[in-house]
Amino acid sequence: MSTWPVIGALAAGVAWLVGRTVHRRGQQAAVADAADLDPADDLSHLPEALQRSALWTLSDGGFERRVVRGVVERERADVAVTAFDLETLRERRGEWAYLPIEPPFRIAGVVSVAVCELDRAFPHVLLKRAGLGDHLEDDHPLDTLFSMPKRVRFLFGMTRKYPAELPATLPAAPVALELPNGWRAYTREPQCVAQLLASGFGAALLRAYRRDLVVELIDSIAIVYPAASRAAGADALADLTSIAVAIADAVRACSLTPRGIEA
Repeated sequence: MSTWPVIGALAAGVAWLVGRTVHRRGQQAAVADAADLDPADDLSHLPEALQRSALWTLSDGGFERRVVRGVVERERADVAVTAFDLETLRERRGEWAYLPIEPPFRIAGVVSVAVCELDRAFPHVLLKRAGLGDHLEDDHPLDTLFSMPKRVRFLFGMTRKYPAELPATLPAAPVALELPNGWRAYTREPQCVAQLLASGFGAALLRAYRRDLVVELIDSIAIVYPAASRAAGADALADLTSIAVAIADAVRACSLTPRGIEA
């Protein structure tokens, strides 16, 4: 048997991998330029609190892309921010999960995320704006067609929808507080949200114009991501970064002690 077909297949595979790497680096450079940040190799610089977030349980971990980071100059204090796309591990397995709260929501297989580091510590708070993720709609048929794990699950009648583990730091029911239209909040320390709202945090939520937006405060980070839609394109991820920095500004302005809002 001739070895040329084998060599040709190997060469095609290598070319595809190289092309994908070049394409992704180009996307990363475009985001860095649009957001005025620097490319980064991974997420190892972020606090481990990220792995205790609802985002992490929904995704079951994953693989980061288009990672950029830097320090954004602000009037009150500079903000360290990291933005990236997260391809969830559930997406690699051909499944998706929803957060079992009232009402539940899901995230996309690839979700765009912006993380701001704060010089204060907060209890775990999740705020969700109404949007497509609340409908728990299944993936588009084209997504299933081009995903081998999803096709296998479909052919064998396997379930692709699962409830994610709800972090122990979050309740299933929303807090009984009046939030800006379309927003709801979850925390075991509702006085934190009440004090944030009393200090003007609601205005920042009103200015966060993206539907389906999720904001998580946990320890010393603020995590911002659209639930069921990716911020496609360099400018869209840069806009998400701007929203996250504005929310971090509002949170820091509302803080009542150096360690955050306390009971």
